[in-house]
Amino acid sequence: MPARSRPPSKAQPPSGDALRIAAQVDRDGVAFFRRATSLVTDPRVKFIFGRAADEYGRALKSLEGVPGGKAKGKAPAVFPFEAYDRIECSVCGYETTGDEIPERCPSCDAVRYAFERDVKREEAWDLVARTTKESLALARKAAKVVTKAEARDAVAQAVEVHRKLLEEAKEEHARVGATP
Repeated sequence: MPARSRPPSKAQPPSGDALRIAAQVDRDGVAFFRRATSLVTDPRVKFIFGRAADEYGRALKSLEGVPGGKAKGKAPAVFPFEAYDRIECSVCGYETTGDEIPERCPSCDAVRYAFERDVKREEAWDLVARTTKESLALARKAAKVVTKAEARDAVAQAVEVHRKLLEEAKEEHARVGATP
């Protein structure tokens, strides 16, 4: 009787790679949500994005405390950086890609406000939930392969931070979405 072939298994990344990937995703989360915070008009959305940046920072801090957590490198694209890279003047359409919003539009002289984005709270919580769900999956994947106790504890802390943020985002998204 011929030997059965097993279906290909999804190979887990080595422990150090999984930890590095989880840390890089958290690093990206901090950078993305800080960037998004600087571009939005609504102070409530600034709070949401700032909160997400802080929580990703907490998760990152736990991961960077163990060997491999400070290593940088390629990680899955979880955050929509491209959607927040381009800054456009709402008055004349002038576009720029700088890190800072200009105080005045170089084309039409509109004030800084013309470059800020109008993001609804429901959209902000949805973005936080979607990205945190992916980040949580990557952190859980890392939790399955880390072997050292110190690294397991750090990843468990990061998983818990993401789990709570995801729970909060889902609850707030539902609450805000129900508000007229």
